[in-house]
Amino acid sequence: MASRKRPPSKIRTISIEPNYVNRDGSALFKFGDSAVVCSVNGPTEVKLRDEKVDKATIDVIFKPLVGLPGTKDKTHEYIIRSTVESVIKSNLYPRTLIQIVCQVMMDDGNILATAINATTYALMNAGVEMKDIAVAVACIVNKDGNILIDPELREIGKAQSYHTFAFSKTSFGLLFCESTGLFTEEQYFECYAICKIAAQEIIDKIRVKIQSDLT
Repeated sequence: MASRKRPPSKIRTISIEPNYVNRDGSALFKFGDSAVVCSVNGPTEVKLRDEKVDKATIDVIFKPLVGLPGTKDKTHEYIIRSTVESVIKSNLYPRTLIQIVCQVMMDDGNILATAINATTYALMNAGVEMKDIAVAVACIVNKDGNILIDPELREIGKAQSYHTFAFSKTSFGLLFCESTGLFTEEQYFECYAICKIAAQEIIDKIRVKIQSDLT
């Protein structure tokens, strides 16, 4: 197996392209060779059966790189929806629908985190009011017990455990965590701390991109 070409705590190059597709808001977010396009429509009219009188209905569709959505993709939809529901000011948009569509363009690991970050930027691009923003990053614990941030597919395949964290921008509070595999409590908190540091780098990248878009 080829050796990792970057330090264990270094994420891959981040790329953000707003207005990637013709929707109310959209963005392409990339970690290296992993890429997700997110488009946002709304707030718009919602079907009566889905209407919520006090807030917007958030609908998320996750489309894999190839084929039809499976169980894993449906889980991604639930996670993304739950994460963004905690940061969108949905009470400002009662009886409306905000539809989010995530399309995987390239998959070299860390896709759920990539999708969450793409969704965050697409929501901002659409002008949806938010009380905070969510950023996400993943890491693995390999068989030697080493923690590798932003893993590639080949690294995930050899991992002992895999962890995805989403944090809020303002407080760096934990919005979401998914952990699979075998790991100790100490390893979990080490993963949490390393990913929290990496999340700041993602926030800084988003901030710089927003500023450049405005100039």
